[in-house]
Amino acid sequence: MTPILMNASPEQLNAAVDGNLFDLFRAMTRLPGAELHESANLSRHLASPFNPMFKGVWHTRLAHADIDAAIADSIAYFQFKDAPFFFWWTGPDTQPADTGQHLAAHGLTVHELDAPGMTAELSALDYDALNRVPKNFVIERVSNLTQLEQFKQAFVAGMEIPEWAGQAWVDATLALGIGQTPWKMYVGLLDGEPVASNMLFNGAGVASVFGVATVPGARGRGIGAAITLLPYQDALAMGYRYGVLFATELGTPVYRRIGFQDSPVRISRYLWRNGANLPRIGQAH
Repeated sequence: MTPILMNASPEQLNAAVDGNLFDLFRAMTRLPGAELHESANLSRHLASPFNPMFKGVWHTRLAHADIDAAIADSIAYFQFKDAPFFFWWTGPDTQPADTGQHLAAHGLTVHELDAPGMTAELSALDYDALNRVPKNFVIERVSNLTQLEQFKQAFVAGMEIPEWAGQAWVDATLALGIGQTPWKMYVGLLDGEPVASNMLFNGAGVASVFGVATVPGARGRGIGAAITLLPYQDALAMGYRYGVLFATELGTPVYRRIGFQDSPVRISRYLWRNGANLPRIGQAH
């Protein structure tokens, strides 16, 4: 496990934005039957849950003359494994710089382009926002099947994604055991109804969140800020000094308000689909 970052330089903190994501992919391969292949040039992970987050290519550092062969080889690998789809991730250290153009030439489509990375010192976040929520709103740390199902409901409705994309996280969590996963899940309840979701993952020496979502009817009431902050407060109690994330257009203003700062890191992902008749992908976090 990577040591917790202490007194990190801006360069170290920026590197941890996608480094944390890479550690999440490595952690996914704790699932039964999963595979992880890493070389000096690229990394691939493959796990069974039906969501392209669990299948991907990342950390590519290839010569320009080698990129097309590497893309073809990766497509052949996922085809051989009968994978329905996978993401190819690019970031600030991806080589060659025009990898996205080569991916498009091989039939991959842009799923998310230049998602902004953000960083923060955890001790400086606005935890008072945890109290600026409706009085009938509570956040629960997922520890049982009921809460796990509530998490899925909020995640699917908040992200506005297909049900199967949320079910993949339920399947992954049950496969490893609730409370035994590398990620920690949170669900926000308003009048007892699930309205917000979040996941905390600690990797690359920092804390990060994924799947931050608030259902449309509950937005604009401080719930998104609160469901973001509680996991980071937990990470701070674990000894973590820094938080990172990559943001959506909807989430960026919220993250800035609670204390996150923009970084130069931009992360993109490209989608490969095994056949034309797969269901809609959505955000598929």
